Amino acid sequence: MIVLLVMAVLVLSGAGFGAWYMLVGSASNNVLWSVASKQQGEDVDAALGAKTRGTWFTDRAVVQTLPNGVKAYDLDSGKQLWATALPGDSSEACVAPENSSGDIGIVAYGEGRACDHLVAYDLGTGKQLWDKDLKPGGTTSKDEVSVARAGDVVVVNAAKVTLALKATDGTTAWDPKKFATQDCGAGEFTGGKALIRVRGCQISDFDDPDWGQNWDEVSLVDPATGQARWTYHHKVPKDSFGEIEGRDVVSTSPVVLIRHGDDGEVLFSLDDETGKVRSQFSPAVPSEYVRTDDSLGGPWSEAGALGDTFVIDVTGEKSKELLAAYDLDSGKQLWKTDAVEFRSFYPLPAAGGDRILAYKTTNDNDKGPELVEFDAKDGSTKTVVEYPEDVHKGMSIWARPYWHEGRLYVSEPNPSAVYGETPYTLVALPTTD
Repeated sequence: MIVLLVMAVLVLSGAGFGAWYMLVGSASNNVLWSVASKQQGEDVDAALGAKTRGTWFTDRAVVQTLPNGVKAYDLDSGKQLWATALPGDSSEACVAPENSSGDIGIVAYGEGRACDHLVAYDLGTGKQLWDKDLKPGGTTSKDEVSVARAGDVVVVNAAKVTLALKATDGTTAWDPKKFATQDCGAGEFTGGKALIRVRGCQISDFDDPDWGQNWDEVSLVDPATGQARWTYHHKVPKDSFGEIEGRDVVSTSPVVLIRHGDDGEVLFSLDDETGKVRSQFSPAVPSEYVRTDDSLGGPWSEAGALGDTFVIDVTGEKSKELLAAYDLDSGKQLWKTDAVEFRSFYPLPAAGGDRILAYKTTNDNDKGPELVEFDAKDGSTKTVVEYPEDVHKGMSIWARPYWHEGRLYVSEPNPSAVYGETPYTLVALPTTD
């Protein structure tokens, strides 16, 4: 069990956050500090941790997007530095991109099931920088909104609205619709290290002999101007409306996508510089289901590149998960782990270097999560750090790990814990024993 020392008990009245407790863990138990929540998350909002993704870092703080606002904690001690509520009395966060360039955090929010506003925060002070009504012109649910962030630009897709805004002041950076053509729309965007646009196209000129022909386009877009630096064209069968969508961008750098054709799903990579096919993965997919639980607009947290090796966590029959590794140049599968029920791996490319590190979780209540390392050649595994079972019991499968300067910060904005256990919204963990 984690030996916890209660450092502070605070109630943020009127801020919409509810009560919270900040606790510091014992180093001997491989916990640096933790933030416990007095209330468990509602079942209807249990996926908020995965959907939101807004956990950011400055030189002194980790900043977390919560259902009703944002909070900053000291990196070393876990002491709360500031807290800012979302605008409005009953607003809820729905999407927050992981990128926080310029120490600016972006959160999409709305009331009830809506997601129709965007707000920006100074991550150093918690000050609200700007707030924008997206005016989607129709009902916009949380599952229909994507927010892609690359550098200083935020591209939002909400119902009939597609906007490219400057993160610094919320003004227009460029108009995505100006890059639409007679045959191709504005497209869907995915951010991260680069900005990728995916759009389906169809020849609409009745006089064209190829009228009705469909194809998909994948473009690397300059965040500053909206111009495509390169475009990959993918032909699709005549009876198909497209095989690649915005949600199929697994990684933006390196560019890795999944397409859905009549012959099944296929993972492939494009050259970052030219947009030409770098490799087709073989086998095409490592397991039956290749999907993400993350919000639209960002790369998948279940995948990542470590050197020239690309790793991805996938699910097979009976909820059995495995991690597979591919060579990005050849597309050849290097290895894959055994498939185990309800076990998940979250690759940690932010650790840097060529070490293949991942955060491992299971549904075993008698065992905590682990930091594990895989051998690049054969996938053999060794445990680097084993964390207390309380971390597992106090967080659900929606919790996400973030590597920052040699530490792990596991975030779950709306925690759901094992019955009778303390739920945690944030836990700081060491990466060495």
